[in-house]
Amino acid sequence: MDNFDPLRAVHFQQQDPGVHWVKDDRIAIDLDHPLDAERILTPNVIRLPGGGYRMYYTGLGPARRDPDALGYILSASSVDAVTWRKDPGVRVDLFRPHAAARTLCPDVIPLPDGGYRMYFEALSPDRPTVILSALSEDGLTFAPEDGIRFGDDVWSYGTPRVLYVEGETAGSFQYRMYFHRYTFPLRSGLDAGNHIISALSPDGLKFEEEPGVRIAQETERESFSVYAPEVIRLGDGSYRMYYSGWSETVRGGVFTATSSDGLRWQKGSAPCIELGGMWDSDMVSEPCAIDLDDGRSRLFYEACDDDGHYRILSATSAPSD
Repeated sequence: MDNFDPLRAVHFQQQDPGVHWVKDDRIAIDLDHPLDAERILTPNVIRLPGGGYRMYYTGLGPARRDPDALGYILSASSVDAVTWRKDPGVRVDLFRPHAAARTLCPDVIPLPDGGYRMYFEALSPDRPTVILSALSEDGLTFAPEDGIRFGDDVWSYGTPRVLYVEGETAGSFQYRMYFHRYTFPLRSGLDAGNHIISALSPDGLKFEEEPGVRIAQETERESFSVYAPEVIRLGDGSYRMYYSGWSETVRGGVFTATSSDGLRWQKGSAPCIELGGMWDSDMVSEPCAIDLDDGRSRLFYEACDDDGHYRILSATSAPSD
């Protein structure tokens, strides 16, 4: 691909979106299609080469191919990141052996030679979740790739985000994946080890876990888990992460952290997006941020109201005080 700059190709924003967000007074992706009329989760938004945006998300509806499905990956397109038109069909449906029950938490990146790779969490019954991938030439028709990008028979792994980072030699690059690691079977508690970790790969296929923990369970709001890292490389080379924390008493919330190197993170002191609106009174989770043409940023997130409706909402960045 001509003029492909991996460090700015995806999950990049020149300016730091910061911590001040104003919830938008609309639903971004609503329960209004046979493929997603029952539940909508886990947004991931990319910019399209010719302009506009595409959102990938997990949906569940009465038109599902498999009656036992728990979810599959769909998409929608937008010119302005305000009004979304749902793309027909399913991007990544269920398949065996590793994704027999659900495909979840997509993260799509452009590839240096053209096309796209989607990383996603996959679930099969009675097994830990794993991270898989699929390839596409146009961002709409995806073919699953062989093998597991990250997984074992001990922990559950998911909510991946993949960035290009500098390689070991000048001018080279590699892939860094941020993702959660959960106990299997899942248990809560600050000693559970349900953290956000990372792994490196030279080719985007075979990942090796990096030492240490990127975001650890540390507070009461994180007593169940931390997960869903949305990591943005900034124009000065530093990083901003938005992530979710879950506890036994509060279902989610969007939190933030910053880093100079992508490995050592400093958490913010308060949530960026909290529960409490008309459509997000019961749950807030799975953040995804994208820059807008007017210099602001928009953060999309999954939400649940008091009636159990799961949708995608958004908030727009506001100037710092």
